Amino acid sequence: MKTLLTCLALALAPAMLHATESVTVRSFAEVAVLMERQAAAGVESLDDITLAAEISARVGEISARPGQTVSAGDLLVRLDDAEYQIRRDAARARLAMAEAASDMARIRAERARRLAPERFVSEDQLLEAETNLRLREAELAAARNEVEQAELMLTRTRIHAPFGGVVTRRVVGVGTLAAPGTALLQMITTDDLEVSASLPPEQIPGLVAAEAIHFESGGRRWPVRIERVAPVISTATRGQQVRLVFTGQTAPVGSEGRIRWTDPRPALPGDFILQRDGRLGVLMLGDDGATVMFHPLPGADAGRPYLAEDLAPEARLIDDGRRRVQPGQRVSIGNR
Repeated sequence: MKTLLTCLALALAPAMLHATESVTVRSFAEVAVLMERQAAAGVESLDDITLAAEISARVGEISARPGQTVSAGDLLVRLDDAEYQIRRDAARARLAMAEAASDMARIRAERARRLAPERFVSEDQLLEAETNLRLREAELAAARNEVEQAELMLTRTRIHAPFGGVVTRRVVGVGTLAAPGTALLQMITTDDLEVSASLPPEQIPGLVAAEAIHFESGGRRWPVRIERVAPVISTATRGQQVRLVFTGQTAPVGSEGRIRWTDPRPALPGDFILQRDGRLGVLMLGDDGATVMFHPLPGADAGRPYLAEDLAPEARLIDDGRRRVQPGQRVSIGNR
C-alpha cells in the first residue's frame, strides 16, 4: 500500500508543479515605503585648542578656571613681566640716543652741503658727513626695531582668549616657570560647532535628498543640515564622513547621539523579499502576464526594506500568494 501511494505522489508531482496558482499583483509604486535612517553622530567643536607660553617667564596669575565661560579678548593668564619691562625701557633709552645721534649727524651733513660749494669743507669732509648720517639713520632704524621687539615680547606676558568659549582645563599653576611652548590652558569654542557622522556611501544620496535631518541625544532633538560630505571613503570604517551644522539651537559640545532622516527614495518592504534557490529577491509577474519571474536583490536582508533602485515604479509584484509560488510557475491574476 505504501509503495502504491509513493508511486501515485510521483505521478502527480509534475501536475502539481505546473498547476495554476491564483495570486494578486501590485505595482512597486503601490507598495513602496520610505526608509527611516539613522547613524551614530557626535557634536564637535572646530576650535579645541591649548594656549601655550611664547616666552620664558614665571606664571603670575591665572584668571580663568575650568568650566568658566570667557569672551574673546578676556585676560586668562598673566606672566611675570618685570624683566620684559626692563628690556623695553632699555630699548627706549637706546632709541632716544639713536635719535639724538641721528639729529646731530643730519645737522652736520646739511652744514657740509651748504659749505661745500664755497670750498669751506673738502670733498672728503662732505663724504664723511654724508656717510656718518647714513650710519646714524641705520642705527636709528635698528633701535626702533628693538623697541618694537621689546614691546611685542612684553605683550606676550598677557595671554588673552582668542575666541569666546569655555576653559576646559588648567594645565599649570601660579608660580610655574614657563618656557616657550609650555601649555597653560585648554579651551574650546561653544559657537562654531559641527555634528560629525560616518555613513555607508550608498546612504549618502538619501541623506542629501532628505527634507529634514535631526540630531538626537539624551531624549532631545535638534534640526541640522548638511555642511559638507567628505569625497573619500575611510579605509577603517568604509564610510564617508558627513559634517552637519545646527540650524537653530545647538546641543552641548561633546554630545553623543544619532542623526535621523527619512530617505525619500522608494524602497521595497521587507516582507516582499523572499528566498529562492539560496538567493534573496522579489517575485514579479513576467512580461507574458501569466508567469512568475524571480528578480534578485543583491545585498538585501530578509525582512528588512530594500532600496531597489533598479525596479521601475510600474513593475508588477506578486502580492497575495507570493510565498506559495515558484519562479517559472504559471499563475492567474485574482482580485484583492
